[in-house]
Amino acid sequence: MKATLSDRQLRALTKPRTSAQEIWDRELRGFGCRASKHGVVSFFAMRRPRGSAKSVRIKIGEFPAMPLKEARQRARALLMELQDGVDPRARKAAEARAVAAEKASTFANIAEAFITRHVRSKRTAHAIEALIRRELIPRWGERPIVDITRADVIALVDEIVDRGHPEAARLVLAYTRRLFGWAVPRYDLQHAPTDHLSAKDLIGAKKPRQRVLNDSEIALIWRATEGPEAAYFGPYVRLLLLLGVRRTELGRATWLEFDELDAARWVIPPGRMKSDEPFVVPLPPAAIDILRTLLERRPLPRGRNYVIGGASPIHYSRAKARLDACIKALNGGKAIPRWTLHDLRRTFRTGLSRLQIAPHIAELCIAHSQPGLHRIYDQHKFDVEKRHAFAAWAAHVLRIVAPPADVVVSLHKAT
Repeated sequence: MKATLSDRQLRALTKPRTSAQEIWDRELRGFGCRASKHGVVSFFAMRRPRGSAKSVRIKIGEFPAMPLKEARQRARALLMELQDGVDPRARKAAEARAVAAEKASTFANIAEAFITRHVRSKRTAHAIEALIRRELIPRWGERPIVDITRADVIALVDEIVDRGHPEAARLVLAYTRRLFGWAVPRYDLQHAPTDHLSAKDLIGAKKPRQRVLNDSEIALIWRATEGPEAAYFGPYVRLLLLLGVRRTELGRATWLEFDELDAARWVIPPGRMKSDEPFVVPLPPAAIDILRTLLERRPLPRGRNYVIGGASPIHYSRAKARLDACIKALNGGKAIPRWTLHDLRRTFRTGLSRLQIAPHIAELCIAHSQPGLHRIYDQHKFDVEKRHAFAAWAAHVLRIVAPPADVVVSLHKAT
């Protein structure tokens, strides 16, 4: 049926009927409406695209939500596209795909994919993910990754350096470079904005830390870990000093790794080490005493609970801040020269040399593999030698922190 569509006619079509009715508009060829039995009136446009054998019918909208005048305007535009050989449905689908692709290529989405597919399998996954979420996603999250330039990366690094954190800036640059390096082949990027950027040029040459705690500082730190006020960080710091492990290796250790406590062994699984093999730490008596005290404080810690912290791992910065406050109070209000928790590991390794432990044994004690061909041909584990080294160092520390009556350790030198 053909008729010149009008608002009056369309309102009449909204009443229920025995069968559906279709009306073609005389004013605009290819435009019409369909009224269902239930009185639902919808507009449509229909034409055979140029170069196609089949006609295309496209629903435009429903009356009265869409007025007749607007429906004619939309139909006219659609019919012109069809006349030019363009299927508006295919165009709309292509536009939707383009929008989805643009959204998927934002830095935030690619960063999330990087975290899921690459970061979470790494030993330091927690630290990398936290840095990306803190420094990168808030800054570039909604931008297409292809729009991020070398100048953007330089500005980010400069801002962190200006805040007084050059080492943090170095870390941010390293993780940013890793993220873009991962994204280039996966997302068909032409290049990474981190290409040709050097941490040495942007931040300066990295100065290797050489801080080793002297005996006075060791004694002061040990005293600062005593008492109920040090319950949060005391056992953690003492074990770091006695065992020479990295702060995360101890901070994220669970009681599952201490199933061999009676055998004086701590087995760190390879997933938490830089190496691909588990690392066995022979526990000296002083370390076992600390661990047993922790067991007594938490009667049911077994399973996946953390050795330090219980249900959640220790907060390193918070622990260090509390420790430094205790040290300052004990030291007459003066802080000792700047030091980090990692300096305990360096002190441990230096102390082994001081005790004349063979260099290759000392390196094995901090989970460094043997150099060169020794790694391939010498498969001896040196368990006895390592246990002797750990015991010797623990005994040395105890002599420092609790010297015999005729030996006095002066604390004022720590200032």
